[in-house]
Amino acid sequence: MNRVIRRNQINLPYSLHDGKVIGFQVTNDILQMQLQSGFIETIEPFEQVTGYIELEKIDWDSSYVYLLEYQEVPCGNCGSFTGEKMGLHEFIDQFHNAGFDIMEETYGYNMSKFSGYLSAKGSVKECIIEISHLGDMSYIVEK
Repeated sequence: MNRVIRRNQINLPYSLHDGKVIGFQVTNDILQMQLQSGFIETIEPFEQVTGYIELEKIDWDSSYVYLLEYQEVPCGNCGSFTGEKMGLHEFIDQFHNAGFDIMEETYGYNMSKFSGYLSAKGSVKECIIEISHLGDMSYIVEK
């Protein structure tokens, strides 16, 4: 028997944890996520840098957003919820200027997932954004 190991991806240059997305901009097959305060370097001295994220060659037919609204428990806790799944384009049209606080980021084969909390229209919902993309994800650092 042969063991093949898939190593955890731990060499990311920046962390988006606690980053706040304040806008989405679409240009053809490129999605830009504007962050209120940029992102944090993952090596010492762990400085915060101003910038935004670009994802290239978006597969719009395979990119989705899940919105979870909790019933009888605070948002993000275990318990019952109702929800909605929508295409990424539809989400951007409806919530392009909403605040999305990123708690977790996950990367896989042609996929970037961001989970956190969406603040819009006077409510907070748990939100998972799945972006299928055949191109790169770039951190655009403003100097």
